[in-house]
Amino acid sequence: MIYKVLQNTKGNPLDKPNLDAITFGQLDVDYYLENYEIVADIEADNLEEVFAIGNNMGDEAKITRYAKMHSVSVGDVIRDDENVFVVAMFGFEKIL
Repeated sequence: MIYKVLQNTKGNPLDKPNLDAITFGQLDVDYYLENYEIVADIEADNLEEVFAIGNNMGDEAKITRYAKMHSVSVGDVIRDDENVFVVAMFGFEKIL
């Protein structure tokens, strides 16, 4: 399956919603919709594999980059065809 990785590319890193996202994995949906853009596609079997590949612990060939991206971390968004998840402190939380 192809997963979309979205990261905050527009919002100020010091915005409270961004700090809540990267610190606690709590992402305000409106902030996400306004500030996050697709930075890569990752071919993986599940969210855990997306996280591993996005952290240089998997096959780099499974990543298609569209913009500068940092490693997949707390506050980033992973989207499949039906669901949107934020990377939380422990695991993933569905936000849409």
